[in-house]
Amino acid sequence: MNPRISQAHNPAPMMPQPANLPPISNIELLRQANEARNAVITSALQRMVSGFAAWMQRRRAEAELLSLTDRELADIGITRSDIPSVLSGRMQPEREVRATRAAVRKPVPAAANDQRRSNQAA
Repeated sequence: MNPRISQAHNPAPMMPQPANLPPISNIELLRQANEARNAVITSALQRMVSGFAAWMQRRRAEAELLSLTDRELADIGITRSDIPSVLSGRMQPEREVRATRAAVRKPVPAAANDQRRSNQAA
C-alpha cells in the first residue's frame, strides 16, 4: 500500500507564505476572489458597451456617407465603393493619399561633396 495515499490530507498550502505577511483567513481570501471576479465581469461589460457604442457610431457614419451624392463624395475624395474601407480604417480618403505621395516625392537636395550625382549626370 502506498503510504502517501493512506496518510490524511494536509490542508496546508504547498508554498509557505513570506514571514513578514500576516496569515490570510479563508473569509478574506473569499472576499478577494469575489472582488477579482467582479472586476473581470465589470471590465467585460464595459468592453461590450464601448464596442456597441463604436458599432453604432460606425453605422451612423456609414448612413451619413451613403446619403451623400456622388458629387459630394468626390469632393471629399472617396467613391461609394470606398465607404466600407474608409470606415474600417483600411483606406484613407484620396486627398490624404495624394498629400502623402506629394510629401514623399519631394526632391532631396544633393550634398555639395556628392561625387556620385556628378558622375551620373555625365
